[in-house]
Amino acid sequence: MATAQKPNGGESPLKRVQLRQTQKQYVNHIQTNEITFCYGPAGTSKTFTACYAALKLLEAKQIKQIILCKPIQEAGEKLGFLPGEVDEKIAPYVKSYKSNFEKIIGETQTKALFDKRIIKFEPLAYMRGDTFDHSLMILDEAQNADWKQLMLFVTRMGKDTKVIVAGDVSQHDIAKNKVSLPAFIDMLSGIKGVGTHVFGESDIVRAKILQEIVNRYDKWKSDNNK
Repeated sequence: MATAQKPNGGESPLKRVQLRQTQKQYVNHIQTNEITFCYGPAGTSKTFTACYAALKLLEAKQIKQIILCKPIQEAGEKLGFLPGEVDEKIAPYVKSYKSNFEKIIGETQTKALFDKRIIKFEPLAYMRGDTFDHSLMILDEAQNADWKQLMLFVTRMGKDTKVIVAGDVSQHDIAKNKVSLPAFIDMLSGIKGVGTHVFGESDIVRAKILQEIVNRYDKWKSDNNK
């Protein structure tokens, strides 16, 4: 089974990644729970840390594949019909995942893992009836999933599989009354093996100005009931 090791057998690129304390806590939640929920504002490394944790589990041979998923939802702008086969149609939705894997293990190794389908993207619409064993399943942008979609995704987990569900409820692209992530987390709270990690504005690792922008945006949404 391929791992996150360099093709030449050198030191694992994961050892070069320096995680912040809150990111380490998130990884620990993933390692110690079967299902991990994560939410927080944009720029807090939710996706990056989930990808890192997935590669860490793959390298340790605790899983055999990484299953990526995201609600197929456009962010306001309508792209219209996308030509090509399924892989070409979903390529825009895989892009953020790939860029994070490339930051960790490089473009060449990322491509190899995708080519071998050790890492693969599965559209939610095609998941019904599937069961994924010995895997880590990641649902990103989960604020754009409704109750049925969240339940569909979580119930795809099979033997020796872990699930990550991550999102930012302040940046939903569906109607506010259909945003189901907070209520879904509340429904499963208290179940052994289910954990939740929360990132805050102070965890934003992109341009520092984003902290103030996020604060202003959250206040605007609250004031305008958005």
